[in-house]
Parts: sequence; C-alpha cells; structure tokens
Amino acid sequence: MAKIRVLPDHVANQIAAGEVVERPASVLKELVENALDAGATRLEVRWEEGGKRLLELADDGCGMARDDLYMALERHATSKVRAAGDLDHLATFGFRGEALPSIASVSRFDMASAEADGAGHRLRCEFGVIKEVLPAARARGTTITVRDLFAQLPARRRFLKATETEHAHLWGVVTRLALATPDVHWVVESDRSGRLVLPRVAEPGERLGPLLGDKLASLVAFRDGQAPWTLRGYVSDPALSFRDRNHLYLFVNGRAVRDRLLLAALAGAWEGFFPKGAYPAAVLFLDVPPEAVDVNVHPTKAEVRFREPQRIFPWVGRALREAWSGLRGGLASVLDLPPKPLEPELDKPLAPVAASHPHLWEPYRPAEGAVRALETAFGPGTSAPMAAEPRPAAPQGPPPPPAAPASFRYLGAFDATYLLAEVAGDGEPELWIVDQHVAHERILYEMLFLRKHAPAIQPLMPPQVVGLGPAAVARLTPFLDEFTAVGLEVEPFGADALVVRGLPDFLADRDPEALLTDLLRRLEEGGRPDLDAFRRDLNAELACRSAIKKHHVLPAELAQCLLEDLMACQVPHTCPHGRPVIKKLTRGDLERSFGRRL
Repeated sequence: MAKIRVLPDHVANQIAAGEVVERPASVLKELVENALDAGATRLEVRWEEGGKRLLELADDGCGMARDDLYMALERHATSKVRAAGDLDHLATFGFRGEALPSIASVSRFDMASAEADGAGHRLRCEFGVIKEVLPAARARGTTITVRDLFAQLPARRRFLKATETEHAHLWGVVTRLALATPDVHWVVESDRSGRLVLPRVAEPGERLGPLLGDKLASLVAFRDGQAPWTLRGYVSDPALSFRDRNHLYLFVNGRAVRDRLLLAALAGAWEGFFPKGAYPAAVLFLDVPPEAVDVNVHPTKAEVRFREPQRIFPWVGRALREAWSGLRGGLASVLDLPPKPLEPELDKPLAPVAASHPHLWEPYRPAEGAVRALETAFGPGTSAPMAAEPRPAAPQGPPPPPAAPASFRYLGAFDATYLLAEVAGDGEPELWIVDQHVAHERILYEMLFLRKHAPAIQPLMPPQVVGLGPAAVARLTPFLDEFTAVGLEVEPFGADALVVRGLPDFLADRDPEALLTDLLRRLEEGGRPDLDAFRRDLNAELACRSAIKKHHVLPAELAQCLLEDLMACQVPHTCPHGRPVIKKLTRGDLERSFGRRL
C-alpha cells in the first residue's frame, strides 16, 4: 500500500495557516494589505477580546463579484500575479493567494463584497467549509469578519497570549500600516481602547503623535536620494534615546519589514551618537525600484532581500549620519537617568580646535606613535603644556564649531578623574562635571585622527598567513585595494588564506586575524565592508588608548586647556564611542536638591 498521499484541502489549508496566521495581528495585517491592494482609501477596523472573538475589516476598495468570492478561498488563487516574471517587479502587498483560505480554515469567516453600490454577495465559511453564498446589498467594497479564531484548534489557541497582549499586537499592526498609508482614512475601534479616527494627511509625520505618542511627535524629518531611490523619514534628536529597539519602524516600498541589513545600517549610523544600550526612535521609508528588492522570501512577507545590498548599506548609513549631524541638543542634567548622548557624530572634515590658546599635545606623528607622544606630554611632573607645531589650516565647508560658554572657569578635580568647572552663560550658572579621559579621547579623535589620510604602515616581519577558508577569502578579495587605504596590506595566499604584510603602525600589536575577521563580519552584515566605519572605529580605539586615564593628576593650567580644547570640538558632549563627556548641574538643580525655595 502506498505510503505517500495527497493531503485533503482543509488539512493543507490549516498547515498553511500555521505559517500565515500566527495570531489575530497577523490576520489583520493580511486583510489590510489585501484592502490596500484593492485600492481602498478608507478602512474601518474593529476587534473584541484581542481579536480572538471578533476581528472585522471594512474597506471601500474595488470589491469582488460572486465567483471571485469562491476563488478567493482557493489556495494560490490571486489577482496580482499572472506569470513567474511578475515576481521580479512586485508592487503589491499580497501575491501568494494563501492568506484568505488559511484564515478561513481556522475561523468562522464571513466575506461580503460588491463591485458597485447596491448589489453584492455574502459568503459564509466555517473552518474551511463554505456554508452559503447569498445576495446582499451593500456599498462598493468588501467587509471581512473573522470570529472564534482557532476555536476548533485548541492546541493553537492555547498558544495565543492574554487578551491585553494580543490587543497590543493588533495596535502594533495598525501603527505600522497607518504610518505607511497617510493617504488612507482609518477608523479603529476595540473593546479595550475605544475609537480612534485618523483622517487622511499629507505626510506620515502628521500621524506620529496620535500613533506613537506626544514624546515622539517631534521627530525630525529628513530626506535623501532621488526617485526611484529615496530614503526619507523621521529620527529622534540625539538627546532622546530609549533602552530598546521598540521605537524603530522600517518600511521598504511601503511594506513594514524586519530587515537585518537595514537594522545593521541603522545601528552603524547611530554608533557613537548614543551610549551602548541606548537606541534612537526612527521611522524610515526606503523606496527602491520593485525589481531591486525580493519580497518573496518569507511566508508573511515580513522580510525582504535586496538585489544590491552593497548599494543600500553605505547609502542608508551615510544618509542617517547626515540627518543626525544637523541635530544639536542641549546638555542633560546630571540628575537625568539613563545618561543620554547629546551630540551627533560627524563624518566630514573638521575645523581646527582651540587655536587661540596653549595646547596639550604634540601633533600625531605616525612613525612615532600617538601613545608615546601623549606619555611625553602628560608625563609625571609635567607643569606646563609642551610646545606644539602649528595646526593645519581649517578645511573649507564644515560649519564652525560651537562657541564656548561666556565664562568657563576650572574649579578643581574629584578623584583625579572628574574635572569641575563653573559656567556662566546667558542663563543661570551651572556646575559642569567632565570626565577627563573621555574628554581627551574626543579631542584626540577630532584634532588628530579624524582626517581621511592614509596611515603609516608597519611591515610585519615575517608576514602572517591567516587561513579563513575559501568562502571568506572569496568575499574579502575584491576589497584588498580598499583595505590598503586604512593601512592594512593584504594579499591572496592560495584559495583559502590571506597573507598580511602590514598593519597600521598604531595597531601593530593587534592580531591580524582578528582585524580580518572584523572586516568579514562587516561584509556579511552590509554586503560590503564599511571602510569609513572601520576607519572611525580604529581612530576611536587609538584615541581611547592614547588619552589620559582616570586618577591621573592634572595641573590646573593643563586642566583649563583641556576644557577649552573640548569646547572647541565639533562634538564635545560625547566620546567617539558615544559615552557622555559632560554632565551639568544647574543652580536650580542644586537648590531643589537642598530644599531651597526657588
């Protein structure tokens, strides 16, 4: 007797439902996307008990004829794809033809539709079995009602969460889809949160407040690129950060996605702006030609694959860094928790720092090494700054550095680590607390290391062979010439290894294999190694290693110079790794803490 059989349709549909219908929120997503593909300009959504008892969507789209109601519940029946070639340039949300039959197989399912006002039809289905199709008068469009989801599949129903959790997931779907469709009028009603009306608006930013809350209503808009390749959206000021990534919303061609490439590009862009463990808020819309992205890689279409990731990754990272570079927030109070980064990282030539007063360091000489130069400048018993060579002329183009406060007076140090200064600007007096290590780190990073020059190369004697395997070598080989620009001399050595002949002199003690592995990781994350980010990381590491350490006693005149150099930096408030440099206490903060009457 044959062991292999064709599954009955209702069993096959229930298996497919396991991929498409995870919870009520996934049902709502599929229904809304179908309505948008039908040309709907008005959507009315209603649910009860987190969608477990009732979930309903009414639209004013093109509607369906009687025969289409039957066909809509057939697997792989769709109006959006005619041939395999259509998959290469999809411009619709749905295309597989699995959503409706999957939903109907695990619920009590009603669908009423009309192609014009007046005559329409209503189909009633229970757990995959069509019960009846009757005439029904209604306006143009479609209404789908889903009741008792998973009622006949107790094992699946037990995996649903509490009503409040499912309710929150439904609102998450509404939030993402409503942000992506500003030209659609939404009416959302539930038994938990009442009724919300979202009229049509010109820009998604007009919905940030109603959907994301007042705190995110002030996200700053930006735009980059030209059609058909555009990146636009809204990002938080660096002074506003969060402890998780729940405030990141990513859209590709209007489709909400969870894409590793975009998240990696976003993470690379905010690195150095925010302390580790802090995340921005961002609503990003990436629009590319349909043929440039493959949306047919995930059953629920939540993930995409770009055909040219090497084009997307550096572009997105650069655009976001430029967007953040224009946002300059005020200093946070030392009483604020958690500490927030306050200045963007700039990836452009920088103006020279503090040229009008004595300096603390000799210029960076690659052949000698910055660590020895700093040890000389800050050696034991140093009582005055060493003479410095003239600094290079300011590059043309970048904005001038922020002006120093009107009065900036060094008071002393705490624990030979934190410098205390009294600042009297336009407002009330302030007490500033400056971490001397990260302050020096920021100054070195801007003054000496952030120039895009080729570093001195330290030859390795003998050269080191690094076996990475054929696949890794094949990925890295096209970029070997570019590696030289960051001071890494590498050549092929057979099919499965590379030979490292030289390293940047300031990283001569680093393991070559670790550096190549880092570049390979960046390549796998972004489609190509982001060498600008790699250079910034190397420079930030060198600045950290070269900067004075905590518990190093500074003479008062050197401490004053350090503070003045810091305030002449383009980005004085965070170190290259995103750690805060300065905390402040206003006079009002102090008086409140001592119970004084303001």
